[in-house]
Amino acid sequence: MISNKLIAIDFGSTHIAAMAAEVQENGAVKIFSEESKVSDDVKWGIVEKPSGASFKVSELLKLLKNSAKVTDISHVSVPVGAKSMKQVSASVSRFVGKPNVVTENLLSEMLEECEKKSEQSDTTVFDVIPASYLLDGKRMDDPVGQTAVQITANYHVIIGNSIIKSELERCFDRTGFMLEYCPLAAEAISTVVLEEQEREVGSALINFGATTTTLAVYHDGILQNLLVVPLGANNITKDIQELGINEANAERLKYLKGSALESMVDEPVYVQIASEDEKNPPVKISTKFLATIIEARLEEMMQPIFDTIDRLPFSLESGIVITGGGSKLNNIIEFIEEKTGICPRFGNHSEWLSEDTNEKFHDPKYALLVGTILLTHDFRKSHPIEEEPVVNKKKPKLPKENTMDKLAGLFSNFFSEENENKF
Repeated sequence: MISNKLIAIDFGSTHIAAMAAEVQENGAVKIFSEESKVSDDVKWGIVEKPSGASFKVSELLKLLKNSAKVTDISHVSVPVGAKSMKQVSASVSRFVGKPNVVTENLLSEMLEECEKKSEQSDTTVFDVIPASYLLDGKRMDDPVGQTAVQITANYHVIIGNSIIKSELERCFDRTGFMLEYCPLAAEAISTVVLEEQEREVGSALINFGATTTTLAVYHDGILQNLLVVPLGANNITKDIQELGINEANAERLKYLKGSALESMVDEPVYVQIASEDEKNPPVKISTKFLATIIEARLEEMMQPIFDTIDRLPFSLESGIVITGGGSKLNNIIEFIEEKTGICPRFGNHSEWLSEDTNEKFHDPKYALLVGTILLTHDFRKSHPIEEEPVVNKKKPKLPKENTMDKLAGLFSNFFSEENENKF
């Protein structure tokens, strides 16, 4: 029997996380459990080490079976949003010779034609979004049932390097689990943080990930622009590490004492942190200088996004919405407002969660998994999973765990509470 519980996996650059949940009759997401493992198998949204990633996925789903009380897991969904993914425009025209009625079948054939002609040897099409239709030169939002001699369909096509899909499939080939659905990560997040009205009148969603920062622009109810910048919150952390401290301390310092705008640090203080090299004395860092480092990297990350927003042919009446772990940076709202003239707001997926949801799942980092659960629920309604006959199937052979994977959980955070404010 196919379980009603849906499984979503987020292949992050620092962690791989898996969630078991279901969508209740009122549309709320009930989360049963979530498990995560530290991982360095994914970079820029691409699985670079399929063996390591597949081992962690198998281990995570084993843990999830117990914690979520799922008797069997066979199908999982994975959102995709990697470096090189972008949106391009395409169109397909059909001449029917004489006035004819436009049907759903005709539109489906045209969409398939667009997908086929957009694929190249090194490129995969991840989504084809109908943007507009022209019937005998006149725009028609809903052409089904209308009569025309010529129909032209304009599409937004989401493409990316073929390695994004092939390496993800290689990972799951090693586990024995089936990939049920791979929605766009931007669509999964927008599903839970944007209202339909906001998607209609114009809104920009910025997701701050560990190694990528993604812009998704919506207007007329559809995705109009997608940009994945191969820089993220981890790049800021690495810049801070250059001061002579370890990664764990740099990460914590970034969020506790860092600022996205140097001008917002009115009363700078010095923070004393243990040196990465134990032989050296503690490192003293001015919060003013720390903000200078953060702002410089943020400007590099965000400039392509700000340029794209500046070139939009329509206004963002619903403004900018930000989400992701990197959005927790102090004064990020003021930084974006200073650069764009638009005051953004934080995305909030809480209204989609059932009333008994654990408080931790209200954190912005879970928006992607919650959105993926919702989209998978809709997908399964139109693509039900067929029951498979019971056979004596061998368990998939798992790769041996890498020594570094075993050590990953042994590293402790050396940034103690008592030292974080020593000046």
